[in-house]
Amino acid sequence: MANGGHALPRGGYYVRTSAGAVQIGIPPETIKDVMALGLDVPVAYVLPRELFDRRRGLSVAEFEFPTYYSFFLLKRRCRLVVLSRDVERRVRSIFQESLFGPSVGPLPSEFADGFPESQRPNFEKESGYFRTVPGKGRLTVDDLIEFVVADGGKARLDEKVTIEFGADAIVVHDVDRESVSTGATVTLPGRALSEPDLATAPFVPPSFGVTVLGASHGFDPSGKTTGFLLWMGGRAILVDPPTDATDYLRVRGVAPKTIDGVILTHCHADHDAGTFQKLLEESQVSLYTTPHILGSFLRKYSALSGLSEDVLRRTFSFHPVRIGAPVHVRGGELWFRYTLHSIPAIGFDAFYGNRSISISGDTLYDPERVTQMYEAGVFERARYEALVAFPEHHSAILHEAGIPPLHTPTSALAKLPDDVKTRLYLVHIAAKDIPQGVGLRAAREGLEHTIRVEPSNTPRLRDAIELLDNFAMVDFLRDLPLSRARSLLQVARRMALPAGELIVRQGARGDSFYIIVHGTVQIVKDGVAIRRYRAGDYFGEMALLLDQPRSADAVALTDVDLIAIDRNDFLTVLRGSEMLTRLERLVRVRDEGAWELLAKNSVLAALTSAQKTQLQTYLLPCQADDDQVLWRAGEVPAHAYLVDDATVTMRCPEGELKPFTCGAFLGEVDALRTGVPAPSSARVTRTGKLFSIERADLGRFFDDNPGVYLSFLGARFIE
Repeated sequence: MANGGHALPRGGYYVRTSAGAVQIGIPPETIKDVMALGLDVPVAYVLPRELFDRRRGLSVAEFEFPTYYSFFLLKRRCRLVVLSRDVERRVRSIFQESLFGPSVGPLPSEFADGFPESQRPNFEKESGYFRTVPGKGRLTVDDLIEFVVADGGKARLDEKVTIEFGADAIVVHDVDRESVSTGATVTLPGRALSEPDLATAPFVPPSFGVTVLGASHGFDPSGKTTGFLLWMGGRAILVDPPTDATDYLRVRGVAPKTIDGVILTHCHADHDAGTFQKLLEESQVSLYTTPHILGSFLRKYSALSGLSEDVLRRTFSFHPVRIGAPVHVRGGELWFRYTLHSIPAIGFDAFYGNRSISISGDTLYDPERVTQMYEAGVFERARYEALVAFPEHHSAILHEAGIPPLHTPTSALAKLPDDVKTRLYLVHIAAKDIPQGVGLRAAREGLEHTIRVEPSNTPRLRDAIELLDNFAMVDFLRDLPLSRARSLLQVARRMALPAGELIVRQGARGDSFYIIVHGTVQIVKDGVAIRRYRAGDYFGEMALLLDQPRSADAVALTDVDLIAIDRNDFLTVLRGSEMLTRLERLVRVRDEGAWELLAKNSVLAALTSAQKTQLQTYLLPCQADDDQVLWRAGEVPAHAYLVDDATVTMRCPEGELKPFTCGAFLGEVDALRTGVPAPSSARVTRTGKLFSIERADLGRFFDDNPGVYLSFLGARFIE
């Protein structure tokens, strides 16, 4: 970047101009960067050409909190500089969902049969209450935002400052200063890809408990936005994940496959910004929320990303929740409720064995104000009684606090009985803002401060449920027929081994197949460490399938918890199934060097070990001859390809592309997914080896790994 601007830690660019500071690109929480660096809050924000980073699953146009800060704290409108009227329309659509909520109410089917009508929220009245500002009336988007729309690619802030949108750059021109040029798209900081710290003891999940990932709010420069891991049965569901939460967990030894669900409480940016990061991270996960909130979420992120709601909907498995009916999770139950907030929002109570945890979600618990709202006719008596009843009977209570009327005042929580306050943890508030001497405390962030609520009576069938959950982490076991799953339950055995233990010795006869439940295992061949495996990964299959000696050592780098299945039992359960065929293919492909080849592709190199292993089960090595046609324009393609030592040339409507060599992925992804004719053709121009993947198998891989699919969406090649 030229003189006059600098990159912000979370992404985006801060530029000083004679009109005031301008920020180009708005990744989540960059308002905190500005505050932490002691910079002036920008007078204008420039939205880049692309508003959403598909590979990271993150918005780079998170204008909600800069807008709230400008309006509520600085008492001015937020100026958004946009490329076109279409971008303005998309922004207005996003704000409809995040500021005012859906324009229609929830369907009756979202409530359990017999759930009282009088206890259901009237969102029009409740949202209208929060939307009305004394002296201003009902807020509209134009009360909060001033749009500056580019005309012919240029937008004028004042007589001296102009923003120019070029094909490859955004340029800030200032009559009084040197022009500043940034990229046309916003580059986010690199992900934390370091290995877990093996010097510390591995985290052992509770059977029931909560890890607080963030306990503060969107304007606290030193705190993370509120989000949790809810542990049930040794596995976790993310609740309103903060951005980059899974990176934080991975480098601390919590494998992504340990977390198989997300609860979305509502569609404010400090609660939903990290949701797609998890949804797109690895294998497809379950999303728990109401259909009403899901609809708002899809409309918001469709407008933000430019992708259809249908495409976004395919990136996760939706698990609808009904108010007044339990959701069964790993032998426990979740009971959801609509809270009192400016847009539809949910909180919930979790039950596991004889213990329970209450998570409030964003809500206003303030009996005095809620009574005033009831007297003003905002809700009926049953809804009022539910809102003033504090969930004080639970084993642990995580409750939000903040500035009313959108949030719960600490003064209301300070009046709770002392016995309740010993089980109460405050979130959504900066620790410095919690009053002293009234028995209130902030929830502490981090795995080391996990709130463990171990039950004395565990749910029935807990052990069987845990085993099935661990089988489901393995891609080729996930869809086992019930009869085969029953057989696995009978023959699987748990093993706990200390760090340093040799699990498998190179050259020994293979007698077992292993799945990692917790911990890290190092694979060492001829004295050289070649890869590491974590929860959800498996090893030991090669020697069993080929009836050959072990090809490498497997050593416990940390204390590990494993599932072992003896050779004969393993082969008996899988015999005659597609799963066995895929494993046999994996064994062949590994010998062909496919793992090393994936590391030469910019997207495939970033796959987890489990994703790389799964992809290899679909690859078929083949020798390609000179001038061999891989697919023709106008025909439906049957395969995609990963190039090894061959050379391939593509011809597209735009002309012939450069030759593709080692590590390139080639395939008309959209045509392969939809079964339509390809607009391009591809042929081999130098004989050599390729790996092919059939159209149906590529579809299965994309379905299981939605983040990879979005990275490939619309692609013909990725190098």
